[in-house]
Amino acid sequence: MKRATRTIELPPVSIARPDLLPADEAARVLGTDPERGLDPALAADRLARLGPNELPPPPRDGWPARLLRQLIEPMALLLIGAAAVSALALGDRVGAVAILAIVALNAMIALFQEGTAGRALDALRRLETPRARVVRGNAPGVIQARDLVPGDVVLLAAGDRVPADLRLIEAAALEADESLLTGESLPVAKDPAAIGKPDAALAERPAMLFAGTLLTRGSARAIVALTGTDTALGAIARGLRARPVPTPLQRELGRLTARLGAISIAIAAAVFAVSALRMGGAEGLERAFLVAVALAVAAVPEGLATVTTVALALGVRRMAARGSIVRRLPAVETLGSTTVLAIDKTGTLTENRLALESAAPARCASRPVADLPEAIRVPLVEAAVLCNDATITPPAGDPLDLALLAFAGADRIDPLREARPRLAALPFDAVRKRMTTLHRMPGGALLVVKGAPERVVALCADALDATGGRVPLDDDARRALLATADRMATGGARVLALARRDFPGPPEDLEAAERGSTLLALVGMRDPIRPEAASSVARIRAAGIRLIMVSGDHPGTCAAIARETGLAGPEVALFTGDDLRLRGLPPDPLAVAVYARVDPGQKLALVEALQARGEVVAMTGDGVNDAPALRRANIGVAMGRRGSDVAREAGDMIVTDDNLATIATAVLEGRGIYDNIRKVVDYLVAGNLSEILVVLGGLFLFPEMGVPLLPLQLLWINLLTDGLPAVALGADAVHEGLMDHPPRRADERLLGARRVARLLGRGLLIAGVSIGSLALARFLWHEPWAHARWLMFTVLVTAHLLYAFAARIPARATLRDMVPNAWLVLAVGFGLGLQLLIAAWPAAHGLFGATALGPREWGLALVAGVIPALIIAAERSAAGPARGDARAAATR
Repeated sequence: MKRATRTIELPPVSIARPDLLPADEAARVLGTDPERGLDPALAADRLARLGPNELPPPPRDGWPARLLRQLIEPMALLLIGAAAVSALALGDRVGAVAILAIVALNAMIALFQEGTAGRALDALRRLETPRARVVRGNAPGVIQARDLVPGDVVLLAAGDRVPADLRLIEAAALEADESLLTGESLPVAKDPAAIGKPDAALAERPAMLFAGTLLTRGSARAIVALTGTDTALGAIARGLRARPVPTPLQRELGRLTARLGAISIAIAAAVFAVSALRMGGAEGLERAFLVAVALAVAAVPEGLATVTTVALALGVRRMAARGSIVRRLPAVETLGSTTVLAIDKTGTLTENRLALESAAPARCASRPVADLPEAIRVPLVEAAVLCNDATITPPAGDPLDLALLAFAGADRIDPLREARPRLAALPFDAVRKRMTTLHRMPGGALLVVKGAPERVVALCADALDATGGRVPLDDDARRALLATADRMATGGARVLALARRDFPGPPEDLEAAERGSTLLALVGMRDPIRPEAASSVARIRAAGIRLIMVSGDHPGTCAAIARETGLAGPEVALFTGDDLRLRGLPPDPLAVAVYARVDPGQKLALVEALQARGEVVAMTGDGVNDAPALRRANIGVAMGRRGSDVAREAGDMIVTDDNLATIATAVLEGRGIYDNIRKVVDYLVAGNLSEILVVLGGLFLFPEMGVPLLPLQLLWINLLTDGLPAVALGADAVHEGLMDHPPRRADERLLGARRVARLLGRGLLIAGVSIGSLALARFLWHEPWAHARWLMFTVLVTAHLLYAFAARIPARATLRDMVPNAWLVLAVGFGLGLQLLIAAWPAAHGLFGATALGPREWGLALVAGVIPALIIAAERSAAGPARGDARAAATR
């Protein structure tokens, strides 16, 4: 068997068409042993020489192309044209250079934001690392799929994604979904013995499995033939230059920016007309044009889409760090509007492990295993270890068997199995519903039976009682024991019966020898409830989300878990799969807290029924058959720990620890991301409206002043306020208070009529204190117009920057919520610092129309700049829930 691994010393070690050869010949050419796998050292050498098994990353332009894209944006081209007019028509070359410098600075900020988003999404993609089960050096293990090399022996089961192009060695009832490559909608049967034809299409190669396809049935052992870009999927990927598709929220923001741009250009045209008529002459016309261009550029939040992408990317990376990997960005937007969460029991509410908790000897109720007398515990431990195929180090085997071994204790397993070697066994099957083993004992043989209570109790002639003594079993005693088993199951336990029988020598007929055994006890095993399950249920319900359990488990177990976690009250409204088949779905599916023993088709029907009622449904799942329901749900939540690759592919989000607490945190994070984007919209739109209103107000209230704000002043405030503060708001920390609000409406717009009116009011407030400061300086202090204009500009910059702190405060805020994030403090501080710099730097005075401000003016600028933020913060902290509407409030 070692010959094959020694014959291949150098590449090539891959075969383009391994299905043209028999499996053993393909293994020989690939230099591997189908049973032992590759030697680890040889695998490492091949990986170093051939490279990782992965496709090239998505295409991304270099920084020169991305910079050019920023410079040919309509607003940038408009400013470049304005600079040309300033230089050629007005002869103001210094002003033209300043305009171009601002264009370049804006482009660099946009590049920084785009790079931040790209790095965050790259980090997210690296988190979702596929794995593969391999045999190397005769030892099974799990490695990252990117580390596979030709010649590796891979083990696969239903639900797995194929990690490379593989030549089958063995297969059992194997079928694969190859629609990704072939377009064939039905699964394809596979056969390792089939020899392919040289001109066969992908769909006609039954001995092959192809990278990226999914196993829908069966199991297999296969050899890696091709990896990375050499695979069939890699050939397709080389020909694709796909670009990311924007999410619905990003498309809405794009439309919003376009609408605001159209409105701003119309206003700028009106300002141009009014200014040109007032100033007159060629020079006045040119200056009016520059003001109009600057106003149009300053009024449009052109960075909104980029800042939103940054907020989404950073938020999704934060979700991944807390155990929720988002596979599709629209899921983030949907999380905030989820109204129903349909969850499984196992692993989500429970720990997904069985522990033996109780036992019931004859003639007594079940009791904790810690209270069993030694006369019962000793034979029970012996049976638990011997009639068992599991191993505890490493843990492998059926969860029921692992729970029995844990009850026995790791130190007793090997000594018992060595002292009582197994002679024969009848494995568990669905017909017998029990397992039987025979063991050699000093002076005889021991037969042990383990299985369903109704089958094992029927075989027993007597049983151990509470003291360890034997009592006969008649029909009444058997009925009493089965009633006890039912009560244990109703309480949420998985119940087994264990029995034994001693013989002077090995019996010839093992199945016949089972009759006349002694029942040791009924044992109850439970999947322990997660300590945080009840608080997670309460947290999700407080958020206005309805929770229902949808499980394939026993109705009694599901009901007990629902009661203990608070998902349902003492009287559990429960439907079973049989109820659904006989009666159909209930008129109000949400009136039922627990759906038990349901099949995948019924899960899908339940999701569709809830959606027909207008609910936004998140559904958890882990199996191959859960894929239709996961795809149909508004958010499919796949289990990362126990979930199949098929379920993970169908899901929009993967929960790495299968925990309901992680899902609750994902809902909070999803709401937080949307809330941050809303803060950014509020900040940019209200601030930009204030600039428009200052220009319009100045033109109509003080015509003798001329232009209310100079072109470079408008561009400067756009540079200071629309960049770093907006990014800092998008990265704001999520506050727990978001879980106190009901879900937002799925059709809620970022800027509805009421919101626009509110933002217009905030813009008026900022514009009002700015124009008021100008009037005070001009008419009370009798300062020149240029000095009053500079004071108004300083107040406008200060008020707009400080408004960022008010924009981030949630409705009904607490003092803790008002503490800003550090990045926002730095961004606003940096903006104020730059404003102070141009005010104190004489060389900048000519460019920006600056004048020296005295202590009186600086005091006014500070007070007037703070007033809007304080008023808006007070209004926000006193307001009701930000997303409260009549329908949402009714769901509370």
